[in-house]
Amino acid sequence: MSLISDDMDKDTSSQNSIGLRSHSAQGLGNNSSPLKIPLPPRLWITDIEDESSDDMSSSREDGVVHVERSRMRSRFRHHKRGTSNCIPLGIFWDIENCQVPRGCSAIDVVAAIRAKFLVGRREADFVVVCDVRKELPNRLQELNDSQVNLIHVCGTQKNAADEKLRQCMRRFGELHPAPASLLLISGDINFAADLSDFRHRKNMEVILVHKQNTSAALITCASSHFCYNELTAHLPRNPKVSQTEEDEEPTCEMEVINLPVDQPPERVSRRLRRLADNCGGKVLRVTASTAMMKFPTPDHTSRALKRMEGEDVFGRKISTRYVRSALQPAYSSDEGYCTAPPSQPTMLPQPPTHFVLPQVPQVAMEREQVANEWALALKQLPVPAVPLEYCPPPKPRKIRGRHGSASLDQSACSSSNCSAEDSRLGIGRSMSPWNSSASFSDQSETEESVTELTVANLPPHDPNVLQDMVLKLLNQHVPVLRVTVWSSGEGPVATVLLRSEGDARLAIARIHKRRLDNIWAGRRLDLSLGRPSPAPSLDVLRARLRAILLEHRGHTLPLVRLRDAYASRHSCAITTSDIAKIRDTVVIQEGFGRMVQLVDFSPASSAEMDEAPWRCNVHATFTGHDDGSRILQPVFMKISVLTNNIRMLMEGHNGILPLLSFVECYESMFPPLVCDPRYGVPLELLLRSIPCVAVKDSPSRHLAWAEPPVLPPPFDSCEISRVRGRTAPALEPMLALIEKELLDLLRAQPKCSIQFSKLIPAFHHHFGRQCRVADYGFTKLPDLLAALNKSIVVLGSGSYRIITISASAQSRRWTSDVLKILNSHLGQAIHVHNFSQYYQAVISRPFSPVDYGVCTFDELLQKTLPGCIVVGPDGSISLPVHPHVREPQDASRILEFAAQTVEILCHTPNFQMEFSRFVPMYHTYYGKQLRVAHFSCAKLMDLFEIISQVVTVYNGPTGERTLKLGTHIARPMFSQRLKCMTPMELVNFPMRYTAQYGAPPQPAILEVKSIEDMVLDASSRIEWGYIYSTGDNAIWVNAALTACSVLSADRSVARGSSEEYFVTAYTQLKGSPPQVTQLQVLGVIEVSDRYVRLAPLWRTIWRVVMILADHKHPVPAMEVFLEYTKRFGPTFPKAELGLEAVVAFLKENEAVFKPVSSVEGPTWHLGEGVFPPQMRELVKHCKVSEDYSKYDTPPGQKGSRVFESPKRFAGSIWSPPASSVPLPDGLIGQDKRRTRLAAQFDSV
Repeated sequence: MSLISDDMDKDTSSQNSIGLRSHSAQGLGNNSSPLKIPLPPRLWITDIEDESSDDMSSSREDGVVHVERSRMRSRFRHHKRGTSNCIPLGIFWDIENCQVPRGCSAIDVVAAIRAKFLVGRREADFVVVCDVRKELPNRLQELNDSQVNLIHVCGTQKNAADEKLRQCMRRFGELHPAPASLLLISGDINFAADLSDFRHRKNMEVILVHKQNTSAALITCASSHFCYNELTAHLPRNPKVSQTEEDEEPTCEMEVINLPVDQPPERVSRRLRRLADNCGGKVLRVTASTAMMKFPTPDHTSRALKRMEGEDVFGRKISTRYVRSALQPAYSSDEGYCTAPPSQPTMLPQPPTHFVLPQVPQVAMEREQVANEWALALKQLPVPAVPLEYCPPPKPRKIRGRHGSASLDQSACSSSNCSAEDSRLGIGRSMSPWNSSASFSDQSETEESVTELTVANLPPHDPNVLQDMVLKLLNQHVPVLRVTVWSSGEGPVATVLLRSEGDARLAIARIHKRRLDNIWAGRRLDLSLGRPSPAPSLDVLRARLRAILLEHRGHTLPLVRLRDAYASRHSCAITTSDIAKIRDTVVIQEGFGRMVQLVDFSPASSAEMDEAPWRCNVHATFTGHDDGSRILQPVFMKISVLTNNIRMLMEGHNGILPLLSFVECYESMFPPLVCDPRYGVPLELLLRSIPCVAVKDSPSRHLAWAEPPVLPPPFDSCEISRVRGRTAPALEPMLALIEKELLDLLRAQPKCSIQFSKLIPAFHHHFGRQCRVADYGFTKLPDLLAALNKSIVVLGSGSYRIITISASAQSRRWTSDVLKILNSHLGQAIHVHNFSQYYQAVISRPFSPVDYGVCTFDELLQKTLPGCIVVGPDGSISLPVHPHVREPQDASRILEFAAQTVEILCHTPNFQMEFSRFVPMYHTYYGKQLRVAHFSCAKLMDLFEIISQVVTVYNGPTGERTLKLGTHIARPMFSQRLKCMTPMELVNFPMRYTAQYGAPPQPAILEVKSIEDMVLDASSRIEWGYIYSTGDNAIWVNAALTACSVLSADRSVARGSSEEYFVTAYTQLKGSPPQVTQLQVLGVIEVSDRYVRLAPLWRTIWRVVMILADHKHPVPAMEVFLEYTKRFGPTFPKAELGLEAVVAFLKENEAVFKPVSSVEGPTWHLGEGVFPPQMRELVKHCKVSEDYSKYDTPPGQKGSRVFESPKRFAGSIWSPPASSVPLPDGLIGQDKRRTRLAAQFDSV
């Protein structure tokens, strides 16, 4: 202010301005003498380059505080500009203390504040601090549209908003020193010291906007003050809401309703005092489900009314309202009518016995004390944010528009969880705090409402830019109702309002861990359903860690064991960063291992001692097993015996039994549990198999009575029948697929269980791909497994968690397996003693009841679904016999249906199809519907059982039923397919079969194990890597004999015929070119240096074929041998064996020769379809058809190259150069020549 006066004086007189400048620069009074030497200009920090620009400050979004780079400016440059826009003003609004009036818009309030105080100033900062969970969504949107910085704090922590406002004001004071102005909108006396420092020590102008009845000490600390009520008195209001505001005048007393009636009044009073500790409230009285509280001022009452609304008190969501007279009517703004408050006797239920009777027997008091210890854990649990549509039904007298709760009689009825069995036994059970809010959860389960989605890890951009980017990204996948960006301790966070939870799950599947700005180095978005739950306060964390470490020797624990103990006690995880926040209590020591050491050895308070609901105070003793491992020990015990014991144990503990001390409580009343690692089942899995109890995880893992199934009312059957999905409808198929895959993975594990930490690596190893949890609409693996709780359960806590199959899924799996075994045994009865053998043969693994979650085989038989098997008196198991009463005309229909089924399956690649696809395929193929009733059957499965000789139904590897053609029918069908494709190489068979029929061949269709067995079973054969059908025998034999004929007719066979000659001669004789490679693989020919030679084996076969071809009738083996020796000399293979060598040779080549039985003995003839070609067509110049191979000189001998054909005779290949040479018999005698050749060939 003094600086402004100096500038005004400067305009009137330069001499005075010099004096004034020197005075202000030195901080002297006006009576000081002026200095003659000019002083250097004073410097200060400004936060923006252009002070006259208001657009930059008004464009900031709520919750994001920008800190620009400071610059030093001289005082002279400052005085050159106008002073009306250069004084920065920081506005700090405690909206919890000075609330937006009912019926008014936050936009109008912000506009009124700016219009009042921004005259001659510029807005440097506008901060609003509140708990966003306690504000209406439309109120948050209005603040967002007003371009203010909205900062979220936890309303349950003491003075959290005040501390955040102090921090923001101190930062403003550092960035903007005098002559800046500070505007505080609050009436809290706690700001008095800070305002005094800003005014007197920092020489800043302090403006206070307060409510009525504000302390005078706070007002005197401000330079000027204004009344908040007068400032907002002339703002426009909604008439409907303003009328409600006029009716409810704040008072100093507040009424709390919907309190639990199963807790002692002193415990409820203690919990309410902790909730109202920051507002100075006192509990006057607690009566059943209501309580009266008194506060010092109406302002404290309104603050507590807002903070305590919806808080959790031992499992009940409480509601708050001002105390009204019993005769005053209450106007409901939602319903639009006045309702008188109901009378006390009709609305309030009768209090429990221990509320009325002053004295209770000692045993009952101990049981109630044990049960009541559990309720203390809820006071520290974070309250999840609940959408407005999930609020309880409206109360009879509704004052506040956005709050509501069930009526007293409804809340009392909803807290009753006594089952029909309790009424029958006549035993009263104590109320469980976790079951008392059933009405709230049931309504939220059935209603489809808007859902909030939190987007974190956003880049530090402008809030407007972030809002547009998030909105644009989400609109590509799901419709978005609203996007709000606000700041948190870890950066900007966006809250997105979507139509339903399904849309939120779909957005998580599409956008989670995706970069917002498509930059390679950009941040990946973190999406989570709902608003982030506040972490436990540091005081709670200190108390919990102290309670754990004080029980161990040396008050030290390894970090891993500490985490397990914390998770087993409180059902939540603790991180290293959480431990680092309370270094005044515990420290982490580095050494051989990370150890957590307690440094605060002060004795535990009574509040910390009450914080022990995780174990039984009567039976539990410290044994060092506080990590939850004992509940997972394998125990051999029948479920029926355990059920009876658990009933007695639960009755002795008032229906609440902590799992961490379950073993101690059990062994205190019953014999010790037998641990059997081989034949035992985890104890928790046995407990989950008991139908009358349930394992619950909140606030700590405990055993409670199971809730009875809720039957839908007859008038609302259509609404109840609409079952809420586990995720988005578009993601349900993927969720069903991951459920089947996890079941398949668990079936392959020992005892069908796997450690929680090994699930993802095992999934990757089993299926060859990663398991991305976000693809199914979840961000954490425990949330995904919780959605699959009907099939998969998680046992234990911490690092001891185990994943296994649930009891209901095990029953379905066992029923499927036993039916598969009985069907494979052709429906015959199986004795219990032989069941393990059949199980091993069909399921391909050893049989053990532990794999199905029970200890004995009798329990397995009891778990079988009713009507599936029949257990005989002798212990045999068989399928039930369903009598079929059919008419005579049904037999012809069934035969026709069997033929139609075979025809449909013959059009599939492997003669099988999914059971669920058969009816649509039948309708498509035949153009008519399949009506099972026409065949006198009730189900399609019954119809297939009638024609079981034609088709069979079995469960595939994935557990889905499959329809398969019978083996005796599939074999000829497959043989026909194979015959159309042969001959071909075996290695190319799967590829060619897939290309022709659409799927690779499966050996299981013929009940074999390999492709080779499949080919052989289809009446085909494999020779030298080729597949041949039965009809292909004569084809390849004739091709081989044609090659023998061509090569034997050439006079140059000693060296070998050229490949050109062989191909041309073969084509001329056969009509098609030869398969040189195939003939070489079959061993007919040998190819070397582009010359083709006849193999020795096939040279002998060709000679025997020539002998048999000259005889029209079968020839005995002796005659074949004599004829061969006469024609070709003693060159027959193994001729020294005589007749036995000939018979063995003919049998080895049954593809060419066929034995014929006769009276004289076995004779031999050419096989069926074997016709040797004639050589006379090739050797035209020869007078006699002879085999010139007997005249050839072996390779390397003199004269072996004399018959080589020159290239110029390639065109006239039928007249080789050897034709002009005289016949060999003209050069040497026949006998000498034959003897010489025989000796040479035998040496080779």
